[in-house]
This record gives sequence, C-alpha cells and structure tokens, in this order.
Amino acid sequence: MHGRRLILAGSIAVLTLAASGPLRAADGAKLYEGHCVACHQPDGNGAEGLAPPLAGVLAKRAQSASGREYLAQVLVSGMIGTITSRGVKYNGNMPAAPLSDEELAAVMGHVLATFNNVSQPLPVELFSAARSKALTPSAVRQLRERVLAEVGE
Repeated sequence: MHGRRLILAGSIAVLTLAASGPLRAADGAKLYEGHCVACHQPDGNGAEGLAPPLAGVLAKRAQSASGREYLAQVLVSGMIGTITSRGVKYNGNMPAAPLSDEELAAVMGHVLATFNNVSQPLPVELFSAARSKALTPSAVRQLRERVLAEVGE
C-alpha cells in the first residue's frame, strides 16, 4: 500500500511539472479562440473593415528580425491607425493582448503555423524584449510601415 502511495505521489508530481512547462500548440489555439477570433475570425481571414487578415500575410514578416520584432510589438503594445492589407484599408484599434509572454508566444505560434505555414515559432524572449521596450500603438503602426517597406506584404 505504501508503495502505491509513492507511485501515485510521483505521478502527480510529474503531471504537475508537465502542466507548468511550456505552453503547447493546443494552448495557442485556445488562446486564439478566446482573444482573437471575434475580430480575426476562426480562419484568420479577418473581417473586412474591422480587422485585417492574419492568414497568408505574416510569413515574410516572421522571417526577418524587424518583422519578428513587429509581430511581438503588435501583441504587446497594440496598434492604432490606418493600414492596408490585401488592398483593403482598415482604420481601427488593435488592443494590447492581456496575456503573459508565454501565452503571446503560444498564440503567435498558432497563428504562424495554422494560417501562414511557418513552423518556427517566435521565442518567448522576443515578447519579453518587446515588453521591456513597449511602443505606443501608433509607433507600432509606423514600425509596420518600415517592416513592409523592407520585406513586403
């Protein structure tokens, strides 16, 4: 009986450690559902006039250092002002995501993998660095313009 208790206690400890480890892809999908889907839609194609698409437009940005910085800043700081995506103008306000750096990395990993065929997730440290030098939402829009001039849409 005592041996079974030790095995049970050990199993619980392992499960607790596993649960507190890095977030999984499924966590990113749930975070997207809970925080992003209302505007950016389940398929990531956005809502015309409200929220720009995330699907098929982020791969080039994820491949450059300035693009990765921009993606992190959008989630950490939010963005405001007029942008154009796929030829459609959007004039809105993307609020800063009320999530931890780990959660931000998980949701961005989901968006990149699911909607942009990018298998390399952004590291948590990128979001921590963005948070330590957070920009105003209008400065994030200006960063977007510089990144698009560099890598294209």
